Amino acid sequence: MKKELLIFKRKKAKELHEKGWSNRKIAKYLLASKDSVGKWVQMDESELSSDNRGGKKGKSRKYTPETKQQNININIRKDLEKENSYFIGSNVVKKNYEKQTGKSVSKSYVDRVLKEAGMVKSPGKKRKGRSKYMKYPEYTLTKLGKSMMSIDFIGPRYLKGADNRINFLSCKYIRPQKQGIVTSIEGQTTEETIKALKELWKTHPIPEILKIDNDSAFGANLPHERHIGKLAFFLLNLGVYPLYVAPRSP
Repeated sequence: MKKELLIFKRKKAKELHEKGWSNRKIAKYLLASKDSVGKWVQMDESELSSDNRGGKKGKSRKYTPETKQQNININIRKDLEKENSYFIGSNVVKKNYEKQTGKSVSKSYVDRVLKEAGMVKSPGKKRKGRSKYMKYPEYTLTKLGKSMMSIDFIGPRYLKGADNRINFLSCKYIRPQKQGIVTSIEGQTTEETIKALKELWKTHPIPEILKIDNDSAFGANLPHERHIGKLAFFLLNLGVYPLYVAPRSP
């Protein structure tokens, strides 16, 4: 932002604030962030006209507290990606930041930092009929098999005062009678899913059909059409038919 424009926005923000405008309304009017407006309205007259964003030529630029805060959030996101974590969204980055620094930060701020750093992809527009090829006939879903069960992941969840996240596998008998069962698992992986189902089916009936979504841990979207995932192989050996639901149709 050019110096003249920055100074104009600062002065205008101060003027509108004194007229009773909220920071959010000022930010929308001036096309600026709410955090910046919050700083501008606290400045005195001498600060409004100064530009301390960069140093003199030949000298390295000093990082402001806000820049440092942005870098910490970006580095946390990068570390989560290196760990191959399933959970790298702004909520998780926010919690990690607050644990590391002892300071609070808003989710909207973390969202903006990650978006400006190119770490958040804007959701694509949904196109009608995109997953039509996977929509089974209604008869198949309602009549296939005398017994049917569905599974899905829940989590992660956090207990207050604990650093470790907890994951669950939700299992629901759909027919002949409805029954919901939730079991704790170490992580959202194929191996943990198989382990949980083995334990569950020791005391509960094995269904004819297992309804699952398109999570990679359940063996969906494999690179080769002839490849059978571990979960599908496990189910078929027990005589259980996996039924994958259409994308975005939970």
